[in-house]
Amino acid sequence: MNNGLEQVKNALIAALEAAGLQARSAFSPGWAQEYSEPVVAVGLRSGESRGDAFNFYLGIQEDPKTLKQQEVYGMRLELRLSLDIYSPAQGGSAGAEHALVLLHQVMLNGLPAGLKPESLQWEEMHWDEETEMFLRRGELSCCAHFTASVSEDGALLSDFILKGRLSK
Repeated sequence: MNNGLEQVKNALIAALEAAGLQARSAFSPGWAQEYSEPVVAVGLRSGESRGDAFNFYLGIQEDPKTLKQQEVYGMRLELRLSLDIYSPAQGGSAGAEHALVLLHQVMLNGLPAGLKPESLQWEEMHWDEETEMFLRRGELSCCAHFTASVSEDGALLSDFILKGRLSK
């Protein structure tokens, strides 16, 4: 099972790709390969989880198939994610501008229920010598909400799962 951060990054990448954008996890192998269209590199700028943000008791839920009851707990992470748009020279800066429009659409109505955007900020576009592409750095501040359950036999918490996660 992926940790909370990986679940958030994967869900965000899936949402961006569902909207027609190429997206990759920043700094993963091959993330900066040559692209013919803009690509969004999704990474972590910073995150925070406070002691009081873990293991909130949410109540009891009954499994409709087995009719067994489970205690449900929640967890919240506050994150600042990088959403850096790289656009190849042949598409020019217009490609990055179009990608930013699509990115905004995803933030408004294309994210899983457990990912709550608070703000999306971006910088001025510039030419990145290292990748030889146009680059517009962006940052998403958000809260990620996870759930986990304990069975009625008292088994330990199962892995926390991003609420409303989009599958790839």
